[in-house]
Amino acid sequence: KGVFIVPSLVTALALFLGFYSIIFTLQSLRTGGTLFETAAFALIFAGVLDNLDGRIARLMKVESAFGVQFDSIADMVSFGIAPAVVAYGFGLIHLDRLGWLGAFLFLACARIRLARFNVITQSEPVSRKYFKGMSSPVAAGGLVMCMLQMQRSLDPYYYPYGVLIVTAFLALLMVSNVRFRTFKDIEFKKHPIQYFLLIVMAIASIFAFREDALFVIFLIYLTFGLFEELVLFRRRRKSDPNVPFLPFGDRD
Repeated sequence: KGVFIVPSLVTALALFLGFYSIIFTLQSLRTGGTLFETAAFALIFAGVLDNLDGRIARLMKVESAFGVQFDSIADMVSFGIAPAVVAYGFGLIHLDRLGWLGAFLFLACARIRLARFNVITQSEPVSRKYFKGMSSPVAAGGLVMCMLQMQRSLDPYYYPYGVLIVTAFLALLMVSNVRFRTFKDIEFKKHPIQYFLLIVMAIASIFAFREDALFVIFLIYLTFGLFEELVLFRRRRKSDPNVPFLPFGDRD
């Protein structure tokens, strides 16, 4: 009861892609191969599917408690365990204990973020406009995109340290109170032509430039979220100087 096949299949496919990236990482470690791009893009496609399953369920009006729980468990595998394994296998492994500590930090923060999101959705109305903390699919995709860029531009000696810094930074953003836009509040009916052209240009850029375009899109999203948070904080401070800035604490 309450199991609807179409959105659940989309969630299951996202779960499979997370598992797929783990398998490719383990194969690379065993054979010494370079399958990082395959593992990275598996996580990117998993993030796209994760964004679709909820929308499909809402469009079909088949939202269920089972779907919510299944999606949460799938997210933990695809955007918690999988990116931690990928980051460790293709970068952090060279830092020994510091490396697996960094990978575990990402895993722990992803689990905390998902648990907090589940509690919030059950206890209070959820904002359609903002996520509280960076979502785990975006953090996982951003992590592998940054790793691809650093792999091509950084010296091999500094590359593991760069991966460690990015992993820790994105992990902390997931459990922070920094607000990032969900884009769920966008009404496509108001400006259909503009949104259509924007989506087409984004898809064309991704096909033409692949990881470069995805990295730029992630960088714009990250910068805009941090900038918007600082602007909102400044406005709130002007109206009430006693309000503290608590990026990692409780906030009303």
